Amino acid sequence: MDHLVAWLGSESGAVAVYAAVVIAVAIMALSPRSIRLRLRSAVFFGGLFAVLRLVAARLHLHTDDADDLSAVITAFGSLAVTRVVFVLVVDLAIERAGKRTMNALVRDVLQGTAYLLVAVVALRVANMRASSLVATGTVVTAVVGLALQQTLGNLAAGVSIQIERPVGVGDWIKLDKGEVTGRVVAMNWRSVTLETNERSYFVIPNGLFSSTAFTNFSRPGGGIRQSVYVVVPNDVPPARVQEALFAACADCPHVLTTPPPTAYTWAFTERGVQYWLRYWISDYARRDASIADIQTRVWYQLHRRKIAIALPVQHQYTHTMDAATRVEREREVLTDRRAAIDAVDFLKPLTDKAKDLLAARGHRKLFSPGEIILRQGDTGRTFYIVRRGKVSISMSGVEMTKLGPGEFFGELALLTGTHRSANVIAIGETEVFEIDEMMFEEVLREDPALAERIAEIVGKREAEMEAVRSADGRPSVRDARGFTEDILGKVRTLFALD
Repeated sequence: MDHLVAWLGSESGAVAVYAAVVIAVAIMALSPRSIRLRLRSAVFFGGLFAVLRLVAARLHLHTDDADDLSAVITAFGSLAVTRVVFVLVVDLAIERAGKRTMNALVRDVLQGTAYLLVAVVALRVANMRASSLVATGTVVTAVVGLALQQTLGNLAAGVSIQIERPVGVGDWIKLDKGEVTGRVVAMNWRSVTLETNERSYFVIPNGLFSSTAFTNFSRPGGGIRQSVYVVVPNDVPPARVQEALFAACADCPHVLTTPPPTAYTWAFTERGVQYWLRYWISDYARRDASIADIQTRVWYQLHRRKIAIALPVQHQYTHTMDAATRVEREREVLTDRRAAIDAVDFLKPLTDKAKDLLAARGHRKLFSPGEIILRQGDTGRTFYIVRRGKVSISMSGVEMTKLGPGEFFGELALLTGTHRSANVIAIGETEVFEIDEMMFEEVLREDPALAERIAEIVGKREAEMEAVRSADGRPSVRDARGFTEDILGKVRTLFALD
């Protein structure tokens, strides 16, 4: 200790203080604002050190006064050096290497220890020993301890929390008392601060926090389970409902694939059968958005499968529709579907009877925003006409085009049985008209000659698209004939036409 005190009072010690100040200024010029704020005190203490050292050199003081001034000078120099070293080690080395900010309580303990050492050095320069202050401070300590009993309790609890680390900044927790849920945004000597769902701060003293049970949703990690309950009528087979629930989770961006979602036939109620869908998310902050998204997708999946969601019925009303009104509504639906079919180029060779058949047997399907209608590489024997909304056509993550009302997709898979060549994703709520292979097979069997005309139209269009992709301009007759023959052969094989 004596050697340290002597060195701090020497010229080499003064040079070390000045060097620390220069380093602090250089770091402040190159570092972000948070580091600059932490180094301002080092520059301030270094400035006081230089001024007081200059004053001591100009004045001739008695021994006692010189000792006192030397203690103050040594204290300021030590504080400047200590602050710079602390920032270099903690902020620029440890924190940046670990890419995580040190807890405020741990930081304060380290800084307090360093400053305590500075105080001991300053007392030694003034020819005082820290032990001589113990007896004098005993009574003061007792009085202060009684006055700050609760504060010291919070301090002790804060130290215990930092040692055990049951929670950290950024964790989502739910307190057992008061039903408060929030994200931990700060932990210090006195309290733990939560940011609640309402974006307000809830501050709980460390003493109360350490004695309150809570649930930590962010630990041990690996996902947070969420639940959605759905009730459907009793006459719907459970396998169909569970298939719809799993499909709702399949493309949802919030849902983790591991662990996989699960669906249980959970209860039989007066309304119907209750199903429990459980899925996992990675970010608890997205729990409400995930529930809303999943429930929306469940509704669309059930709606496309013509499965109703059972709701409490309090009043029953009977509305009788006369036959003329029913016929008129059905005619309007069929007329709208016929108009969509008439707009498709390869369906134009069909007879009116065949078009009416497709219009009557086709299916109207709704898709939610962002839902995948067709997936690249999948097999499928359905063809779609966009009736409302828009869809995005993408290949390997790159959007190729958008299709709107009256445009169609999926015809090659229907006619040739090939795999889907692109992803088709709904942009906004989208309604499509679906025609499947069973309907089309019935049309072709009644008039097999239609296959040649359909193949010629589709083959010509495919040749034109291939010419555009290869930048060859207009396709040759030979190219169009080649596509036509290839498609015709696949149609005849697929639909077993002579």
